[in-house]
Amino acid sequence: MQYDSFSPFIMDFPFYEAIVHESIAALPERIRKELHNVIVVIENLPPERPDVQGVLLGLYEGVPLTAWGRSFSSGIPDKITLYRASIERVARSPEEIPHLIRETLWHEIGHAFGLDHTQIRKMEERWRKNRLPRTERDGSGSP
Repeated sequence: MQYDSFSPFIMDFPFYEAIVHESIAALPERIRKELHNVIVVIENLPPERPDVQGVLLGLYEGVPLTAWGRSFSSGIPDKITLYRASIERVARSPEEIPHLIRETLWHEIGHAFGLDHTQIRKMEERWRKNRLPRTERDGSGSP
């Protein structure tokens, strides 16, 4: 994907940081405790990755908990990166940006827990279904 470096961002870094903090706070405590060795950073543009098809909204870099176990710590934190340009280009409206930040962060946290894309996609389908108003979820026409 080509990025226009002259496009202004809709949301600033403090906005993204606030959504990241809120998203982590919304996780169950048992999951938050496991994130003690994971940092989250926000960058403007994703790196060029020929191995990635589509738009890269976020990236997990590290060793999943399932690979090393819960007690292992290399001293170097795992890293989740969120990419503002990608998130804002995928969003259909400014109101969708917080949802995309949250879903991207949770997606990458899933990788930190050793989940593969199939498992994460199933969870994302449930999140999106729960995010939609009832009338859109079930077609009932009533809230």
